[in-house]
Amino acid sequence: MENIKILFEYTLDLLNRKSIKYEFRQFASGAIMLDIWYKEKFYVIQFENFIGVSEISDDNIGFDTNPDEKFFNELEYKEKLDNITS
Repeated sequence: MENIKILFEYTLDLLNRKSIKYEFRQFASGAIMLDIWYKEKFYVIQFENFIGVSEISDDNIGFDTNPDEKFFNELEYKEKLDNITS
């Protein structure tokens, strides 16, 4: 996706407006890992040449560089983000 940085900023803006706790780390490669805690759930969103979303839970305790879902479409990602933050 061309607009990864814009979608990252969009995500932070949404989280800030909804007062949702998050932390992120940017890597030398340009990848960004964003941790989100909301409604007793924990999500990891990775921003690379795609956007990856994983929900970490008792059933899915491990996290690696392979996300549960990959998004290459801006609208599909925004719909997923809305589901996470609603």
